[in-house]
Parts: sequence; structure tokens; C-alpha cells
Amino acid sequence: MSLEKILDKILEEARNEAERILLESRQKAEEITQNARKQGEIQANALLEQAERLGNLEASRLVTQARLEKRIKILSCKKDLIDEVLEKAFQKQKGDKIELKRKIIRKDGEVEEFVDQEKLKQELRPKLEKDIAEVLKI
Repeated sequence: MSLEKILDKILEEARNEAERILLESRQKAEEITQNARKQGEIQANALLEQAERLGNLEASRLVTQARLEKRIKILSCKKDLIDEVLEKAFQKQKGDKIELKRKIIRKDGEVEEFVDQEKLKQELRPKLEKDIAEVLKI
């Protein structure tokens, strides 16, 4: 074999080896890129799911808080209305307060005493609340 043929053969083998190495490098680069994309998609999906869960939790918390505030307002309005009803019930037509007395019967006779209106209102409040709830069906 001549020197020129040997050099051509070496150059051809070197080119073939360079092409093979280049092809392998491209394939490895493509695999790395594909794996990076897959990992990126997995991480993006995980972050999206986490954000959706957190969003749903926050929405649920806000709805619960709004419902609670609504119930508190309703209870406050009911209390105010009951206070107003009780107050009007204890007033005379001309605006004077009614003085209530109760008669206590004992073995030794009868005794009259004044009834504290505030105490009586507190005693009547639960019954009125129950009656109002039944009438309003709440």
C-alpha cells in the first residue's frame, strides 16, 4: 500500500470516527434536552396542581368566612330586633316605662315586689328567639 492510500484510509477512518462521535453527541444532547423538557413539564404540572389546590383552599376559606360573617350579621340583627320588641313591650303608650310587680304568695300572706325589667327581658329573650325562629322557619 502506498503512503497516500494509507493517509486516505486514516483520514477516512478519522472522518467516520468524528461523524460517529458527532452523531453520538447530538443524540446525547437530544436525550438531555428531552429529559430536561420532561422534567420541566413534570415540575410545571406539580406547581400548577399545587397552585390550584392552594387557590381552592383560599376560595373555600373565603366562602366559609363570608358565611360566618353573614351568620354573625343575622344574629346581630335578630338580637337588635328582639331588644326593640322587648323595649316596646315594656313601654306605655305615652312613652313611660311600665312598673311591673309580681305577687308572691307565702304561708304567712301575700307579698308584692317590683320586677326588674332587664332581668325579665333576659329571661324572655330565649323564648322570643325560639318563637321568631319557628315563625320564620330558620
